[in-house]
Amino acid sequence: MPLFEDLPRDIQLAAMENAARTTLANRYGITPGAFTLQQYEDNCVYRIETDTGPHTVRMSVRDGRPPHHQASELAWLESLARAHTVTAPRPLTTTDGTFITETIVEGLGPSTVAIFEWVPGHAEPPFREPGIAEGMGTVTAQLHHHAQTTALPDNFARPTWDAADILDRGYALTHPDHPLLGANGAAVLRAVAERIHAHGPLPERDRGLIHGDLHRENMLLTPNGSIAVIDFDDCGLGAYTLDIATVLSSIHRLCRNDSEAYADFAHRFLTAYEKIRPLPESMDRFEDFLLLRDTFIVNFVTSSTNTEVATWGPRRVAGLIAQMQAHLAGDTYPGTLTS
Repeated sequence: MPLFEDLPRDIQLAAMENAARTTLANRYGITPGAFTLQQYEDNCVYRIETDTGPHTVRMSVRDGRPPHHQASELAWLESLARAHTVTAPRPLTTTDGTFITETIVEGLGPSTVAIFEWVPGHAEPPFREPGIAEGMGTVTAQLHHHAQTTALPDNFARPTWDAADILDRGYALTHPDHPLLGANGAAVLRAVAERIHAHGPLPERDRGLIHGDLHRENMLLTPNGSIAVIDFDDCGLGAYTLDIATVLSSIHRLCRNDSEAYADFAHRFLTAYEKIRPLPESMDRFEDFLLLRDTFIVNFVTSSTNTEVATWGPRRVAGLIAQMQAHLAGDTYPGTLTS
């Protein structure tokens, strides 16, 4: 029997859709209509049509977050929905009141299913348009304010995203011979780790529950002009500055050759953030967090067996390792704020 990841993509997707339809009928009482694929990387994400409107279905398709970690993620999303501050996907529960249910995908084995209310909007808000930087800064601060002021249940369990987790215990440095790292990739990452660790620990007040993957593709421009946040699969405990660096890094990639546009966006984003809550003290180490964000991407690509990731991942890893090496040699790291 071939491994699931070796099966043709259409067969993988058909198996997951069949499992999702059965689970939705048996555990949620939902008979969905059309399935439209939204993403297929670590998770398989569909938009489905139902009698009550569109919803999002997420299926875990490889070893990743265990069910109790996913339940904690959805508990945070439910808390955000109750607060009516940050627009995010509200999870639905099964007919017996649980957020996460397990299913069997033919050829893959056990998987999990979660279903969310559909958040209307356009992905990748046009960052150059008036009000977008301010909206993205505001929603980032609101997300952090909610995390800092909302008590977590005793059984809340999510990964941590500190420097040691991303670098020392990350996939790349625990698999230093991975072919995508090239001849010196692991050595570059070790040097980055040494430099960041030398800067010492962060103030505890700078850490809390963060989104963990807050790039612009995980933000939506909603019909009323506000910014919504989606895809909390990587939420965990870490530095608020890591979320800020993730947003700004994703914008910098779009205007790498337009430093004025990036500086203007960053200024408006951070000004809006400060209207909600003070910037973290660790912003004075912003370059460290840009490096951590890019290491996060290297870990994701090197650990993935997904064929879609393989189309863009190797080129991305090579580019990130090269710019880290240039930084170690004295270059300012891309995305660093000058003031």
